[in-house]
Amino acid sequence: MSDSSHVETATPAIPVPRSGADVESLDDDLLDAPLEARSDTVPRRIESHLQDRCGVDTQGIRDCFIWNGLQSEVDPGGEWDIEEAYLARATAVFEAAARRTQRGVSRALLCLWVHHSSVRAWNHTYRVDLLTKCMVRFAATARELWGLDSEPDPTVELALRLCELVQEEILLEDRLKTGSRLRYTEFLDTVIGSCTGVLHDAATMPGPVAAYIGDEVAVRHQYHLALREANRALTAKSAGQRKKYEFRKELRRLVNRWPFSSVELSKLNAHRQALERLQEAQDEKRPWMRVDEGRIVYLFPFGVTGLDYGQIASRLRWAFEQPPEEGEERPGMVRPTAVIDHFTYHADIWEPRLERDKRFDGTELILGKVRLRVDEETTEELNAAIRFSPMGVHCLRLERTVEDLYPSELHAAMFRAAREHGAIEVDCEQSGRTWDRLARFARDLLLTQLPEQLSYGAEDEESKDDAPICIHRGRSHVLVRVLRASERQREFEPHIGEVDRPMVQDGHRLLSLVGASVLLHAAPDAKESLWDWIRLADDHSKQIWNQRNQGDLLISTENTTVIAALDAPNFISGDLEAIAEFTACLSGTLAAWNFQLDSYRAGVTELIAAYNTPGADRGAQLAAMKAARTRMLGFENETRQVISLLHSPTLLRSPSNAAALRRLLAVSGIDEQIETFEARLNEVMADQSEATLQRWEGDRQQRVRDSATAAVSALSICAAISIWQGAGFWTPQAWGWTTAVVAVWAVGYVGQRWVSYNGFRATARFVVKVPLAFAGWVWRAATAWRMRAIRER
Repeated sequence: MSDSSHVETATPAIPVPRSGADVESLDDDLLDAPLEARSDTVPRRIESHLQDRCGVDTQGIRDCFIWNGLQSEVDPGGEWDIEEAYLARATAVFEAAARRTQRGVSRALLCLWVHHSSVRAWNHTYRVDLLTKCMVRFAATARELWGLDSEPDPTVELALRLCELVQEEILLEDRLKTGSRLRYTEFLDTVIGSCTGVLHDAATMPGPVAAYIGDEVAVRHQYHLALREANRALTAKSAGQRKKYEFRKELRRLVNRWPFSSVELSKLNAHRQALERLQEAQDEKRPWMRVDEGRIVYLFPFGVTGLDYGQIASRLRWAFEQPPEEGEERPGMVRPTAVIDHFTYHADIWEPRLERDKRFDGTELILGKVRLRVDEETTEELNAAIRFSPMGVHCLRLERTVEDLYPSELHAAMFRAAREHGAIEVDCEQSGRTWDRLARFARDLLLTQLPEQLSYGAEDEESKDDAPICIHRGRSHVLVRVLRASERQREFEPHIGEVDRPMVQDGHRLLSLVGASVLLHAAPDAKESLWDWIRLADDHSKQIWNQRNQGDLLISTENTTVIAALDAPNFISGDLEAIAEFTACLSGTLAAWNFQLDSYRAGVTELIAAYNTPGADRGAQLAAMKAARTRMLGFENETRQVISLLHSPTLLRSPSNAAALRRLLAVSGIDEQIETFEARLNEVMADQSEATLQRWEGDRQQRVRDSATAAVSALSICAAISIWQGAGFWTPQAWGWTTAVVAVWAVGYVGQRWVSYNGFRATARFVVKVPLAFAGWVWRAATAWRMRAIRER
């Protein structure tokens, strides 16, 4: 969670409302013309009224629903959840707006403006959870400040119900993204029922606001009715039924009668295209794909900075072995059930003759079972673990076996790890807590709980790096391994008697089946219908054929890898799975590497600015620059060794596995990312920091030489004075004063050079510290002399 200190408590400047007769006639001014639903002029008229007559900051209200704008202000890196800051800022804006609307119609229009702003934002965001929470916060704030519970206002209540209807529509889309037909169809009926209720109440109320709401909800009601009918037709088609439904004609009729928006029309057209594709497959009697047995793995790669692998392993083991003290256990904490070494079942594929700290094998934290409750009929159980390797390739890994998956179910399962996925119930054994998305579980585990675990044991180390412990996430990845697949006549075809359907023997046949396009695409980030997979293009992937046997298929996309070695033993496809996991997890390593480059650049810029600041301790800046440059040289050496090892044929035992890794690095885009990183690394190592360091060192040495020259000159003058004084020239008193002046000049010159270089504070600390250190040395020496005398007696 973001710190609440980031929240801006001051509300932006807003216009001052008018007073007097203008306020009394504001309703008539606004309502001279009727409020027409779906008219472009109505939002502008409402905004003008709220701004000019009430002094409401309409732009501020609209900005409250643009969460990613606040994200860039509060957390530019996107590492933390900004929910608290988001809602706190929105509450302040809502309170200011609600206090400025004192009349019933103005309050209703404020609700309509919130409705307009939320609908506008809904079409451009995937953080619908923040959007709905913001809308709930507005309703709660308005009810409290306007006292609607004690003094109800029917018009305002109706406008608030329109906002609640938008919330239900957003939740309907959220249930669509879970891939659960049960949840979607049930809530679709709920939305239609809510529309019917609002229509009934709007018809019984007078006034232009109620008429506007009634017309708007009538369009929504008809749209959802069309969605339900299309959904039923799609269900019938996917089950093999030949239900007659001319959606083209129905859609044309609806468009001519109802003013649907472009977004609504696009969703209806998506259903139409899905129906046509299903009808085409049904007419051609093409067989469907079913995954009879397989494995799906969700990978959340990450990198760690501030600790090396040895410190990570020792601290995790120490934290696991130390039982929590009474009252120390934090609610919701996911504690590992075991800590083991040699984490991969396929460790023998890596070349054992490599150095111990360069092998892809390390420490694994076994976590409790993670359960995903999608709906009343679907519960998925995942094995969870966090893996750390000496090469810096770390990940959170969740896996489960799958059986009897058809394209729609596989499509939904591949979407589970995306942060855009719909809300479901996620829990982990012994944590006593639930999350609403798998991505939220991973985010909380990696960015909040893991740093706490890694901080344990730091006080027991003799020397530790002062750099903060940071987790850097890579792109989440989904790995699908198809072990057995078969052909079916239609979706959800049951087993009949002892007749077995043909088994798929190779990848070529697999890609020819209905629904195989799911395997060729990245996990989607948006949905228009539960049948989106039928409209996918044939191929947006990179494919590796004949990895070992004829027809073996490996498919790589932006965030998925599919392995279909259907006639190979499991251990062979298991080797490919291990290599694919390793490749996918490199994104976390590269994220940490790029962060270190950015940190070094920012640190060098900060050091140069501090060095040029008047009165700065330039000696400390020089030492810090040397230390940063030394660390960067070590980082360069380490990363180049890892990159060289990635492309080395000796990383893996088997030449075929080494070739598979090289192909995967190429097709997955990792090679391209590594080349980009190397270019940045070369740029950083060739920057002006080395020249700046040499210039600073030359400046320091020149000041030392100047100080030494001044001291030698003063001593030479004093020596000459003593000679002249012995020869009887001038008076002894005059020579004494001359010597004092020369000594003061020498001390002042050297002191000025020292202070101008190290700064006044550092010089003062040195002046105080050196005598104390000398006194301490004298005391220790005297004590040692006394002890020696005692021992000699």
